[in-house]
Amino acid sequence: MLTVALEQERLILAERLLREIERRHGLPPSQHTDLQPAVVDRFLAAYLPESREGEPAPSALEYAFTPTIADALELLRRVIEESPSGYGSALYVHDLDTGSTAHGVLA
Repeated sequence: MLTVALEQERLILAERLLREIERRHGLPPSQHTDLQPAVVDRFLAAYLPESREGEPAPSALEYAFTPTIADALELLRRVIEESPSGYGSALYVHDLDTGSTAHGVLA
């Protein structure tokens, strides 16, 4: 029973955090229909791709869940693509169990 409650709490917190990040970056709200309690691990890793001149601005937040912070950082390291003329990308790692957040905006 405790596991179900923890999974449900993580899901609610993840939904709230994703909406907050979308709002912070002026993205259209998403329903996050792919979120299910069974797939929500302890760490939420979210990434807003950079804007590049001549290309449409990103309109969606990319995110995944990982069991450890090391996995979250490795995941972000693999997906982040920086270009010399790009700007405005952001990344977030949130511990859904303790409420700790690390975030940064990449110039």
